[in-house]
Formats: sequence, structure tokens, C-alpha cells
Amino acid sequence: MYKTLGMMKTIVKFHENCIRIIEGKKVSMGYIEQTQSDLLYELTQMKFKNPLTPEQEVRKYFDDLHTQIDDRFREMSLTAPQK
Repeated sequence: MYKTLGMMKTIVKFHENCIRIIEGKKVSMGYIEQTQSDLLYELTQMKFKNPLTPEQEVRKYFDDLHTQIDDRFREMSLTAPQK
């Protein structure tokens, strides 16, 4: 269950960051898809994480991914052109 919860929290975090930057910087989702394609790929690959992986390792994976998402969107908010 901890893997499912981690996946949902990660998807919501990405979505909230997308909404924040789209409304704030007025960039398009296309721009986000182009500049964050590696993060989008990582989101699609979460489901393939082995469910037998120890809980602490899975939690660390999702914590690191959350940090990466926040850092990348923070960087984008400083460098993204206005729509």
C-alpha cells in the first residue's frame, strides 16, 4: 500500500506544480512537457517499481522524486518565458 500512496502523492505533487506555474508564469503545458520530459517519464515508470522492495527504500525513492519535482519547477519558475 505504501507504493500506491507514494505514487499518488507524487502525481498530485507534479499536478499541483504544473497548475502553479501555468497560472503564475503563464506557460503552457506543452512547454512543461518539453522541458520536464524526463520527470514525466519517471512518473510513468513508477508503476514498474518492484512491490517487494523494502518500504524504507520505496519511501526514500518517492521522497527523492518529490524533492526533484519541487527543485525542477522552482528552477523553471525562474527561467521560463512568459506565455
